[in-house]
Amino acid sequence: MKPAGLALALLFTLSPALRAEESGTRATASHGASGAVRVSGDSGLVLMDLFLNTVALGMDLAALESAAPPAPHSAYAQRVRDDDSYWGPPRRQMDAREGLLLSFGLGGGSAYLSSQGPGRTGAFDLDFRLGYGFSDRFQLFMDFGVDAGRYPQSTDFASWTFTIRGQTVLVGDRAGNGLSLNAGIGVGGVDYNDGYYGNYSSSTGLALAGGLSYDARVTPWFALSPELFLNWHQIPNSPGLPHDIASAYGVRLNFLWYLK
Repeated sequence: MKPAGLALALLFTLSPALRAEESGTRATASHGASGAVRVSGDSGLVLMDLFLNTVALGMDLAALESAAPPAPHSAYAQRVRDDDSYWGPPRRQMDAREGLLLSFGLGGGSAYLSSQGPGRTGAFDLDFRLGYGFSDRFQLFMDFGVDAGRYPQSTDFASWTFTIRGQTVLVGDRAGNGLSLNAGIGVGGVDYNDGYYGNYSSSTGLALAGGLSYDARVTPWFALSPELFLNWHQIPNSPGLPHDIASAYGVRLNFLWYLK
């Protein structure tokens, strides 16, 4: 892609966020005396808007690129009709990791809530992803993950994160097999059920997440993808009190589709 085209793409992608800032709906973050960051609830809307516009723009650019004629030295005649008098240029073959990305994962690991003391506890992990693969080298997706568990003699909890992530292939082949690394930023919180006062939820805080996965293709459009994951997010408290944190790490098995 030419530099001018890339600059124009970034400009159109970031424009909704800039318009949100001008209208006063942009997510805000403030620093307290303890140095912690507080993120407002509008940050999720800004991240969603930015993600959807990036995916739509990437799909448009991919379509324009595929429609562009190939270089003369690399083109071979391709017959597209029974009429021998008609020959057309070949179509660009999509990469194995290009297209609509859809993933559902199950797993388990270890979770930690600083509000429940210094110990860790086991947790069940559930994960859902939706995004778009622009090429074999880069994919962008939104991720919603939940780590649910229970502290002994305490409370049931479900720690959740919503993040926008980028992914790149570290080692792989053209068939779609390979080792990938993903990382992203977003928001997170915790829902509690102590058995006495019912359900209650924490405020939403800054979240960071990432993973290392290996895609094993079963068909050209489906893969099994075991992943080592790590999630971290803040649990904001009342002003003047230090924020708590939540973290989880473990292993999950993702069921991954690339829909052309």
